[in-house]
Amino acid sequence: MGRGRLSLLAVGLAAAVILLAAPDPGQTRLRPAGKVEVQRASTTGFLSLGKERGYRTFLYMPNQRVVLFYAYRINHLEDDSFGLSYAIYATRNRGNLRHGVVRARFGSLGRVRLRFQPNGRVRRSDPGSDCEGGDERYEYGSFVGRLSFRGEGDYFHASSSKGKAYLARAPRLRCERGTAEPEPRSLRGYVAITSLLPDDDSIALLYASSRAHGRYVGITAVHPEGDPPGADVQLATVDARPGMAIGHGIYLEGPAGTLLTSLPGAHPATATLAPPAPFYGKAAYSEESETWTGTLGIRLAGLRLPLTGPRFHVHLCVSNPVKDRNGCEFFKGEPPADERLARLERPPR
Repeated sequence: MGRGRLSLLAVGLAAAVILLAAPDPGQTRLRPAGKVEVQRASTTGFLSLGKERGYRTFLYMPNQRVVLFYAYRINHLEDDSFGLSYAIYATRNRGNLRHGVVRARFGSLGRVRLRFQPNGRVRRSDPGSDCEGGDERYEYGSFVGRLSFRGEGDYFHASSSKGKAYLARAPRLRCERGTAEPEPRSLRGYVAITSLLPDDDSIALLYASSRAHGRYVGITAVHPEGDPPGADVQLATVDARPGMAIGHGIYLEGPAGTLLTSLPGAHPATATLAPPAPFYGKAAYSEESETWTGTLGIRLAGLRLPLTGPRFHVHLCVSNPVKDRNGCEFFKGEPPADERLARLERPPR
């Protein structure tokens, strides 16, 4: 699996959150009782806010209760490598999305007071072969009102609500059990992005994480089998704020020297991580002392963090591709990355 996989996945992530694609059409079929689950009627909304200082920004309402502000940027780094950086802000909707009203406050960062105005264009979408019920109905139009949002550190400023917009209304559906994705239990879950880095074909994998003072920080470096020298690196953070949650992250392809490890089977195992900018410095791990030390840190718009110290817990795997055909699998017993982030969540109030 080549380094281009990260590029494709990163582009896929960026595209997935902005495309207005409908579910695949399919034939409706009845299922025996006990093998279905009921999905409640729902309303979602979307507003494209355009590009601001290199960041593409948009507002997304995944349900009637939550408002998300997204900002992401695709970066072309040295040696034709690729990166994606993002920030996600989540807060509660104080308006009634069913009536097209969005009212939200993102602390000192911004406010939203919008009302949806349809333009008459409507598209319907079949619920697909896994569900039975009515069609989902997309209403296109615009949001009017007031919107103001400044990224932390003023790295972007959105003040206009002019852009492509829609409301999507889905009826109550009966679906095959397990089809529905559960909604996050708190705002933290909405800003925890799923990992783009595979571990099932990697021959070197390092994961360092810290949870303290309402903040999760996780950094993962992976070298898949068959890739050229270097490593793919992901950083994700989740912060709790009064009435909101904030997620920052970056994905990038690191050149040779990004991740250096001891040989498979060597004890004690060691590793050195030195990703390119916007990271700075490097970190060293020793299995013998279980220490994670060095000057490694990250500078992102709205985020500057040290990434070493005693609060970090580190896992390191170095596998022999001849003996270990499945690569590093120490996450196999762990939940997906977005669920690991959500472990910080408190029960809903």
